[in-house]
Amino acid sequence: MVVSIEQAMADAILAIRMLRKSIADHGHLEAMIDFDRVMANAVEEAEKQLTRLQASGPS
Repeated sequence: MVVSIEQAMADAILAIRMLRKSIADHGHLEAMIDFDRVMANAVEEAEKQLTRLQASGPS
């Protein structure tokens, strides 16, 4: 159950980071470089949105 939007976004960001690390750790980064770029952009945008949400107060 989602307690807050902020927590859900933080969890999603962590999951994407873990997936990216797993891909790199298993030596598949070169084969998945385009997908990694998309994930990196998604994390960056999600972090911006999370910062905005946190600055605007509790959800």
